[in-house]
Amino acid sequence: MAGYDIRQDKPYRRGLILGLTVAEIMILLIFVLLMALATALSNRDKRLKAAEDGTGSRLVEVMQSEYPQAQTPDDYYKELVRAIADRKAVEKYGAKATGTKMVADAALGRQVREAADKAGSDNPYKFAEQAVTRASLGKKGEWPPFFSLSEAGGYYFESGKATLRPDFEAKLKTTIIPLLKQYIDDYGVDVVEVIGHTDEVPMVGDSNLDRLLIPASENRVNTEALHSTDNSGLAMARAVAVIRILRADPRLSGTTILPLSGAQMIVPVDKVADGKSAASDQTRRRIEIRLRRSTSQVATPEKR
Repeated sequence: MAGYDIRQDKPYRRGLILGLTVAEIMILLIFVLLMALATALSNRDKRLKAAEDGTGSRLVEVMQSEYPQAQTPDDYYKELVRAIADRKAVEKYGAKATGTKMVADAALGRQVREAADKAGSDNPYKFAEQAVTRASLGKKGEWPPFFSLSEAGGYYFESGKATLRPDFEAKLKTTIIPLLKQYIDDYGVDVVEVIGHTDEVPMVGDSNLDRLLIPASENRVNTEALHSTDNSGLAMARAVAVIRILRADPRLSGTTILPLSGAQMIVPVDKVADGKSAASDQTRRRIEIRLRRSTSQVATPEKR
């Protein structure tokens, strides 16, 4: 006759969970808790050891050295997290990349960060994006050079008048206009400013600029008919004489060409006159041509 087995007893079987008694389950839970506690104590011991043996201090020193721009513990924490992420990325993709290329990329990244710091940017990523955008524009993201056509450089008007000498007009057509066209295309500008400048020699006589200046700019009156009693008017009349040539040339079609007067106020190139030089000066008698983008083009960069 077989012996009595309590494990076959129905009350006993109702107390089983996954084949384990309640007592066995409790022992198992206690074991798991002890393992977790041991792990926690181990981590705590590691942190305490790191604090006691100077590891923490060395870590702070390294962070301060590598990330001098960081100011707060939160800044250092962010840099540390970023460094860990970068290391994981390197470990993930490093086997596929060459070591030399990775080192070069890292050096390039450091240069970008340093350049951003030097430029006062607190966002090196945005700084790099803007640099790439400017580079993609080529010269269209730069200011074009300007032209200075002075008597000292061989560009003459008739004395005291707005009449171009023949060789001045020839140089405009054969040399200056082709360069203007090239710069307009290369730099993506659409406005040409022609600025007349004079020296400080006083003028006398009668002026008819109020009546004839605009008709002259539209080629309805010859520039020989223009008379001015002051340097401001003479400079404007000479600018008008030049824009007549530029506007008539089909190579500059679609470009806005404006006449301006600097009078006797500006000494080459960016110095304001002090009114103490009444002597004749060929270097100051000149035409300057400057290029820029129109207001509408600046507002809509896609037009470049």
